[in-house]
Amino acid sequence: MMTARAVQATPPPAPARVPAVASIAIHGQVSTPATTAEVVGTSNHAVWLMLDDEVIVLSSRDATRLPNGVEIPQLASDQPFLGIDHGAAAEVGFGHVVFEDLVVDVVRWWDPRPVVSATSLFALAHRIAGLPSEVSGVPAFGLREALVARSPARLLAAAKTMLGKGPGLTPEADDYLAGAVAATRGLAGATGVDSAVRMLDRAGPTLARLASTRTTAFSAALIHHALRGQLAAPAGSLLRAFAQRGEVTAAHRRLLDVGHSSGPALAAGMVLGAQALIQGGSK
Repeated sequence: MMTARAVQATPPPAPARVPAVASIAIHGQVSTPATTAEVVGTSNHAVWLMLDDEVIVLSSRDATRLPNGVEIPQLASDQPFLGIDHGAAAEVGFGHVVFEDLVVDVVRWWDPRPVVSATSLFALAHRIAGLPSEVSGVPAFGLREALVARSPARLLAAAKTMLGKGPGLTPEADDYLAGAVAATRGLAGATGVDSAVRMLDRAGPTLARLASTRTTAFSAALIHHALRGQLAAPAGSLLRAFAQRGEVTAAHRRLLDVGHSSGPALAAGMVLGAQALIQGGSK
């Protein structure tokens, strides 16, 4: 007489687990109790997550390190995000980003606000001499005028003409604006131009709200971080070089290589911000 034997089901494979370094700008979102986020974009090198009003970018180590980013050590060619689809859910919190087949553990933090050494407007002018400050098709006069005058009202008026203009996930005019305000924030502190800092403090909240309604969520998030002086890593290196910590030409070239139009627009905006700071003087 034959007896049946129970067949045990094979347990599903455990999700892959990887360490990561994350920006302290999103420390609050990543370290608080777990919250559900939605995948709003995917590529070979990154996954974009919408968590409440914040965009978090999970990326491979050969992508650009962003001020709202979480970076894993795998390369894009390793296809670390294969199987993560648009619209999928993730749990973010307690230092983890958890998908169905992937768990990302934040083990280290980096500061996207570059430490900019004290410098003078004269030295700054020498360091940025010859660098381009314009982008074809992007209006610059209104923005330059606002920054030179240290006028919150003019800055907001200029932003209204720029936000959302141009193709891409981060429109070109947005990158230009972000570069200008981030450079103003960082270099104003380094040169002791308090009036420029006060301008951004007054205009910042309204400008961030405008961006949230006039451009892509990802671009609006980067502008919000730029207003705080928080930048992608290559842009931070250029800002430090402006203040005599690094070689300007090499840092500028590295930023130009970022993206199709984002790097050049961001770099030009940073030069514009520096020029306007110099033009406005130390008042």
